Amino acid sequence: MTTSFYNGVSGLISFQSGIDIWGDNIANINTIGYKASIPEFATIFSNTLQNASPTSDIGLGTYLHSSAKDMSIGSLVKTDNTFDLAIGDEGWFAVKNGDKTFYTRNGTFKRDAEGFLVNDNGEYLLVANANNLIQKDDIYYVNQNVDTTNLLPNKELSPISLPENVILPAVATKNVELQANLNDDRTISTTKPATKDIDISALYDKNGNDLQVRNNQSFVFGFGNNVTYNSGNLTSTFCMENDQLDGKEVNIDFILNGTQINLTLPDGSTKEEIAKTIADELNSKGFIAKADNGKLSITTQNKFVLQSNTPLMESTAAAKLTYKTEPTNPFEFSTLNDLINEIQTLANVAYPNKVEVSLDNKGRIVVTNNSLNTLNSYIQTTENSNDLFISNLGRVGNEIYPQTSNKSYTFNQNTQEFGGYVIDQNGNKLPTTISFTKEKVLNNQIIWKGEITIQTPNEALKTTKDFTFNSDGYLISPTSISFNNINFSFDLTSFSKIDPFGINYSFTQDGVEEGYLKNYEVLDNGKIVGIFSNSKQVTLAQIPVFHFQNDQGLANVGGNNFIQTDNSGKAFLYLNENGEYLSPKILSHTLETSNVNFAQAMTELIVTQKAFQASAKTVTTSDQMIQRAIDMKR
Repeated sequence: MTTSFYNGVSGLISFQSGIDIWGDNIANINTIGYKASIPEFATIFSNTLQNASPTSDIGLGTYLHSSAKDMSIGSLVKTDNTFDLAIGDEGWFAVKNGDKTFYTRNGTFKRDAEGFLVNDNGEYLLVANANNLIQKDDIYYVNQNVDTTNLLPNKELSPISLPENVILPAVATKNVELQANLNDDRTISTTKPATKDIDISALYDKNGNDLQVRNNQSFVFGFGNNVTYNSGNLTSTFCMENDQLDGKEVNIDFILNGTQINLTLPDGSTKEEIAKTIADELNSKGFIAKADNGKLSITTQNKFVLQSNTPLMESTAAAKLTYKTEPTNPFEFSTLNDLINEIQTLANVAYPNKVEVSLDNKGRIVVTNNSLNTLNSYIQTTENSNDLFISNLGRVGNEIYPQTSNKSYTFNQNTQEFGGYVIDQNGNKLPTTISFTKEKVLNNQIIWKGEITIQTPNEALKTTKDFTFNSDGYLISPTSISFNNINFSFDLTSFSKIDPFGINYSFTQDGVEEGYLKNYEVLDNGKIVGIFSNSKQVTLAQIPVFHFQNDQGLANVGGNNFIQTDNSGKAFLYLNENGEYLSPKILSHTLETSNVNFAQAMTELIVTQKAFQASAKTVTTSDQMIQRAIDMKR
């Protein structure tokens, strides 16, 4: 009968503990980071009845076996405090009080009077400190030579002070990287007037269409008497006149392609006699000449340069002008300057000191007549002419009236410009431009002329370099240039229209302007960074998140703090196979609320209360039964 007393009393004691635990859970329902406790009960050893079945026993009551922690994550709420932190997964913050280290899920941290991160109990948050702040007087400067890539697990843990007055010193640019595609389409919009040094193969017309002049393409240009072209032969016809009887012989004096022709005919010679005599002389010199009814037709190969000292024949200069990537004779050209010089040379033969050939600032070839007479210029196509190029020459081949000019249409060049800035040693931002002009097209390569311009307060620093691309549009060289103590590296392509591989324009540099601290932030990986006025951020520390083999083995020491025990094992960090720290997500401006389930807590409290009352009833009933037994003895 006394066993019932034991059962009732043990129940009263156990259920009182259960009421205490559930009451504590309810009391902490608004405590940040609180983890609910779950009471777990067990039976006391039982007595086995003698002379009875082995399974027949009488229980000796119950006791509180343990109080398990509910480690589920509570609800997350947003706050205005940067250093209100919540762990988005399992794990614990580490805080320090004196020589003791505690572990908690309560992330209510703030900066104290000295700038240290502490919780409401004044305990310091432990972090891996980069130690990259240097104090000079009352100002702190960031040491940017400190590597902050892998602070954990390499750095020892310590509290951290985050001061107000922090300056990020300027760092001069050492490296610039340009990533871009140079548009090499048949029609472009990024043009500007051509300059004299541009190669003819890289010219575009006034509408931005690629003229596509290629090796060995040619045309005939001339001044003076008209010249026609046929299969490499240049032919010009001169009309002779009868000589008037004046007692003077007829003197014929001219130079044709460097060959001197001097003839003397009798006074009063007819035009037929004059034409035939000249034709015979030219044929004897290896030229092809024909006299027909007083007309003299002369045929030469590729050039027709006739300097005349006789009024019967007009000075004439015409030549087959051929584009060559590497010119080898006076009538081959590669650049606009070459072409202008050759046209000027022909003009000087036909009209000495009367014609000026130039390129104006709109990219037009200009032929100016400085004489008082109308002059003649002309263009003829060949078997390998570029019709687009000849068409763009416009009215250059035509009559030039006195004191006027004939002008071609605009010749353009493909120019593309990319900009950014670099930082000098004084922290100044220097506007920097990298421009590219399509310079030359070879059979299997494309050459772009690159120019880097750095605008300093006093002058514009410039350097140029030819960039070579293969026929598929990929950069061959150079991939980098050293200029003004800066290494410029290039990731360039030269494709038509849009780069099919999605390479977009990007200009990056590693220089840093001086910046002043604006605020602190905590990133998702737990890194504490300073945000500066120059839009740069610097890592100052990293918050570690610790784990245990058995979280249930942690001992609660109050204030939402736990300490490690032999049962929990030592605190450790998650690392990958390379020994690099793996951080769970840490949420700034966020707190984890208590994970107490109010409905469950109230239900369990009521159930435990009823069990307590039932245990009390067991005691009173047992007491009544003993009293009855005593009364029976009396």
